[in-house]
Amino acid sequence: MAAQYRFAWSALRALGGCALAAMAFTSACAGTAASTEVIPPPPDGGGSSSGGTSSSGGTSSSGGTSSSGGTSSSGGTSSSGGTSSSGGTSSSGGTSSSGGTSSSGGDGGGTSSSGGTSSSGGTSSSGGTSSGGGTSSGGGPWGTPVTTGGPSGTGLMATVTVDLGTTVGNIGDGYAGFSYEKTHITNDSLNSTNTNLVALYKLLGSPVMRLGADDADNCNWGGTGGAPAAPSGPNFTHTIVSGMVDELCDFLAATGTQIIYAVNFSSDNVTLSAAEAAYAYGKCPQSIIGFEIGNEINRYDQGVWGNIQAEWESFATAITATPGANLVGPAAGGGDALSLSTPFAADESKKFGSRLVLLTQHYYAGTANTSTATAARLQTPDPDSPTSQDGLVGTDSTMNTAATTNKIAMGYRLGECNTFAGHGQSGVSDTLIAGLWSLDLMFVTAEHGGSGVNFHGGEKGMDGSNQFYYEPIEELDGVVIQVHPVYYGMLMFGLGGTGPMVSTTTTTTNPYFTAYTIKANGFVSVFLDNKNATSGVNATVDLGSAVTSASAIYLQGTPAGDLTATAADTTLAGATISPAAVWNRNPPFAQTTSGNTVSVYIPAASAALVRVFQ
Repeated sequence: MAAQYRFAWSALRALGGCALAAMAFTSACAGTAASTEVIPPPPDGGGSSSGGTSSSGGTSSSGGTSSSGGTSSSGGTSSSGGTSSSGGTSSSGGTSSSGGTSSSGGDGGGTSSSGGTSSSGGTSSSGGTSSGGGTSSGGGPWGTPVTTGGPSGTGLMATVTVDLGTTVGNIGDGYAGFSYEKTHITNDSLNSTNTNLVALYKLLGSPVMRLGADDADNCNWGGTGGAPAAPSGPNFTHTIVSGMVDELCDFLAATGTQIIYAVNFSSDNVTLSAAEAAYAYGKCPQSIIGFEIGNEINRYDQGVWGNIQAEWESFATAITATPGANLVGPAAGGGDALSLSTPFAADESKKFGSRLVLLTQHYYAGTANTSTATAARLQTPDPDSPTSQDGLVGTDSTMNTAATTNKIAMGYRLGECNTFAGHGQSGVSDTLIAGLWSLDLMFVTAEHGGSGVNFHGGEKGMDGSNQFYYEPIEELDGVVIQVHPVYYGMLMFGLGGTGPMVSTTTTTTNPYFTAYTIKANGFVSVFLDNKNATSGVNATVDLGSAVTSASAIYLQGTPAGDLTATAADTTLAGATISPAAVWNRNPPFAQTTSGNTVSVYIPAASAALVRVFQ
């Protein structure tokens, strides 16, 4: 598969339109981590498998083994009492090693002596105020580890086996991103003068934005016009004018963000949508990945692609008449990866070739205000069958097959996703469990070839009158007022760095514990995600080769063990994140190492990010 990506890379570079250097490819890059500045063509042997890849730690049954590498087990649920089948045989019981040394694992600093103060690197800082600088490359704030004060306790045992030589996915810059209603461009929020939102974007690095959703098909191009004079609330206009696009382009430049930009399909006005695309591309071509045409077009003509195809292609032909303007799609609704996205990829890759740069598919774990819109639904990565087109693994596997079979250069993204469709469930989508769940979503998708995800959000009055509960960043009248737990999950994910995702298997009796690993540039990041509200986890992580030092930060809430801790009671590295992106984080906690292993305690309802040096 490597040859196809080399071809696609050179072709896209020749087009000169999209700035694709920061994007991840569907292919998993074996070996060393990719550059954090420019991603080169993937090396030989780095092609993603089409479908059939393992689920990343599906629901581990009692005593079972969860795997994020190798082939998928039936149902994505590990067998009870078994040993891990990927990355070698894990030791049973998984008792925490004792007697090892507690080491720091700082940013190249010295190791902390066990029980003492740091012997090199000076006084450990509190992490300071982080308000930018980015984390997606793994070069963000980490700090000098301390040896006291970290979580400790007795919980369920887990053995986590990491096979650094087996790549199962790839994490690139911009992997975690945002999705917005199209009307978000109309209220002066996406503006370079919105310093709080700019700072929150920069804290993540350079997240990819998608602008569209239901309001894409409610908004039409109005041509020349001024930008909003000031941030505002409902009622939002559905007329997009040049001044709004100008502000958006300024925001993209200020944050280093690339965008998937949607235009109206439902109005059947090819001329207006093509004119909007031409103006936007002419204004900031370096920031635009490509153009989506409509939103969830499975809603039209009985959802049959053959009934929609000719009309969609008329829009696509007009848009690509602008040199360099590329296509993204189909922005299919949940459950339609096989019925819509698959034939779409086959037909439109043939018709438009390299101009179709990315596939997009939507996914939600359920629907708000139903009996399943609960925290329990989010405690496992994918409670559905691995072949279900409503499930995460089934959706991702189908999209991976469509992207690789049709040689889509940038693979696929979950272009719109979140906890529960219908703007989320109050008391669940806006609480800690959503942040813990977001880690599973991102890693499961990466393991199945995905090049990124976009967490959806908006303001009340956008896409109807219902309040949004699941948005990562809450805004009111165009002003940031709260950072939600999903954002905390995105930030923790970004701190793990970029590079190959490698095989990670777990053996535990805890059905709500998952683990994932990134082989980043200069260190290894192990994520230990405990969504059990009543039991902590004593994990022994086996890296397969000698560990020099390790340290960890935690995503958790108050009170301890509360999966539905509010945004105000959620912390990462012991600190909240303010609407102005002020994050007065604490230093990481040194972890005990012995030989090839690291011992980590993960409290109930929390996740640990362990940075390991070897």
